Amino acid sequence: MKRVAGVLTLFVSQASYAQDANDFFLDDAPAVLTATRLKQPLSRAPGAMTVIDKTMIKASGAKEIVELFRLVPGMQIGYKRKNLSSATYHGMSDEFSRGMQVLIDGHSIYNASFGGVHWDDYPLLIEDIERIEVIRGPNAATYGPNSFLGVINIITTHTSQDQGAHASFRAGSNDYYRSTARYAGTWNDLSYRFSYMHQQEDGLESVADSQLVDVLSTRFDYRLSENSALQYNFGYSADKSQTGGHGGLNDSVRNQRASRISQNLSWTHQFDMNEQLLVQLTHIRRDSVEPVRVGLTNLNNDTMSERLDFELQHTTQLFDDLRMVWGLGSRLDRTRLPFWLNTHDDKSNVLYRLFANFEWKFLEDFTLNLGALLEKNAYQNVDISPKAALNYLWSEQHSFRLIASKASRMPTIGEQHIDIRNTVPSILPFLVKTTGHLMPEEVYTLEFGHHGQFFDKTLTSDIKFSHQRFRRLTQITGFDVDPETGEPIFHYQTGDVATALNYEMQLDYRPNPETLLHMGYSWINIDGRPMALIDYGSSAPHHSANLLASYRFPQQWQASVGYYYQSAMTYLRSTEINQFQRLDLILQKSLKLTENQSLNLALIHQNVLGSKDEFTPGQHWSDQTFFEISYRFD
Repeated sequence: MKRVAGVLTLFVSQASYAQDANDFFLDDAPAVLTATRLKQPLSRAPGAMTVIDKTMIKASGAKEIVELFRLVPGMQIGYKRKNLSSATYHGMSDEFSRGMQVLIDGHSIYNASFGGVHWDDYPLLIEDIERIEVIRGPNAATYGPNSFLGVINIITTHTSQDQGAHASFRAGSNDYYRSTARYAGTWNDLSYRFSYMHQQEDGLESVADSQLVDVLSTRFDYRLSENSALQYNFGYSADKSQTGGHGGLNDSVRNQRASRISQNLSWTHQFDMNEQLLVQLTHIRRDSVEPVRVGLTNLNNDTMSERLDFELQHTTQLFDDLRMVWGLGSRLDRTRLPFWLNTHDDKSNVLYRLFANFEWKFLEDFTLNLGALLEKNAYQNVDISPKAALNYLWSEQHSFRLIASKASRMPTIGEQHIDIRNTVPSILPFLVKTTGHLMPEEVYTLEFGHHGQFFDKTLTSDIKFSHQRFRRLTQITGFDVDPETGEPIFHYQTGDVATALNYEMQLDYRPNPETLLHMGYSWINIDGRPMALIDYGSSAPHHSANLLASYRFPQQWQASVGYYYQSAMTYLRSTEINQFQRLDLILQKSLKLTENQSLNLALIHQNVLGSKDEFTPGQHWSDQTFFEISYRFD
C-alpha cells in the first residue's frame, strides 16, 4: 500500500499530472500548475487564467490545437496561410507570435529563429491533450523573457490514464481528410503511448496553400521507484505544403517540405509530499526546404531552427506557511536563414537563467507570491523580470488579486541579424536590415482581478482589469537607399512605446456533468505611436467574445454551439481585416458496442454565418462541414 501511495503522489506532483477533466471544474478547489510552477487553487493563482479541459476540447469540434485558443478571452487566432497560423494575446503580433510563451508539459517549444510556434506541424495530437492552462498576462518571472504577453501550457494525458486502442477518421469540405491511430499500454513499470496522424487540406480561399502532414507522437513513463519516475516524449512530423503566392511571375506558388523532431526527457524525484526535484532536457529541430523563384531569379528560403535546453527545478516547503520553487537552466539556440539573414552560416545564441518564486500564506486569508527570473544571453547583459502578487480570500467563494510585474522579450536570432536583400511579395515585399543593437522589449503591468464561485460552486467567474506600459518595442522605421540596387532598405530597430488598458470577463457554468457553458469577453485599447509600417494601436480588436455551450442528452447524444466575435484589427505589417462573427455547430452520438468497445459519431459545421477574413483581406476559410467517426477499445 505504501508503494502505491508513493507512486500516486509522484504522478500528482509531476507537471503533467492527470486529473479527470470531467471533474476538474466540479472540484471544490480546482488546481493549476502554470502560474508559479507550484500547484495552486485557481482562487489563489496570481494571474488571470483560462483552463481548457477535455470536455471543452471535445465540445468545440476543433480540427487543430490552435483553434482551441479561440475559447480564451483576449486571444486572436489567424491563418496567414494553412501552414502558418498565429495565436496571440492582445495583438502586438504578426504571423510570428513572439510575445507568447508556449510549453508542452512544462518545456518551451518557442521557435528559435523568429519566435512563435509552427502549430501546423508540431508533433502532438489534439487527442493526447489532458488540458491547457493559459495565463492571460505576462509571466516572465516564471518562464522567462519570451513570456511577454501570456503563457500557454499544454498538459498531455499520462499514459497510465489512457490505456487501449483508438482510431478516428474525419473528412469534409475543402478536400479535408484526417485519420489517427493511437495505442497505449503497460509493460511492468513502463507505460507508453504511440499516436499517428495523417492530415491533408486545400487551405484558405484565394491562395494556393494546400497541405499534407504526417505526425508521429510518443510518450513513455517509467517508474524507477516509488518516489522516482522518468518521462520521455518523442515526436516527428513531415509536412508537404504549397505556400504563398498567387501564381504571378513575381509572386509564384512555392512548394515547401518541412520536417521536425522534438524530444524531451525528464526525471522527477519526490522526496516527500512537500519536496520535489525535476530535471529535464529538451531537443527540438525543424528543417524546411523551400526554393523560391521570382521572375527569372532563383532564391533560397531554406530554414533550420534547433534548440537544446536543460533545466533543473526544485520545490520545497520551507515552513508551514511558506513554499518555494527555484531552478536554473541553460539553452542553446541555433538557426540558419539564408534568405532572411543574407548568409548561409549558422547563427547561435546561448542563454542562462535562474528563477525563484516564494508563496507565503499569512493571516489565514492572504497569499503573497514574490518571484523573479534572471537571464543572460549572448546578445544581452543580465536581464531581470520580477513579479509580485497579493491574493485575498475574502470568503470561500470570492478572492481578489493585485499584481505588479515587469517582463522582457528578448529579440530572436532572426531579428538580431535580419538582412533581407531580395523582395518577394508573398514573403516580404521590401528590404529590411537590423541597424544597431536590439534591446529587450519591456512591459510594466498592473493588474487587479476577482475570482468568484456561485450556485454551490457550479459557476466560476474571473474578472480582470489591467494597465500596461510598453517600452523599446521593435519596429521597422526609417530607411536608407541601397547603393547597389537603389531600393530603400528599412531599418529594424527598438525604441517604440505604447500603453494598453484592458478589461476581461470569463464565466464557466457546469451545474452537472451533462451541461457546459463557457463564455468570455475582452475589451482592450492600445495607444501606440504609429511608425512607418507599424500601428500597435490597431493590432488588437477593441472587442472580442467567445461562447461555447454543450449539453449531453439521453441516449448519449451531445449537441454543442460555438460562437466567436472579433471587431476590426490589423496584424502588424498587414492590412486591416473587418470584424467577424463565427458560428460552429457540433452534433455527436456515442455508442457502447461492448463493455470495452465504443464508437463515436460527429457532424461538425464550421463558419455557419459565412467565411470571414483570417489574417489578410480576401484570404479566409469557407463554411465547412465534416463527418467524424472514432472507435475506442479499452
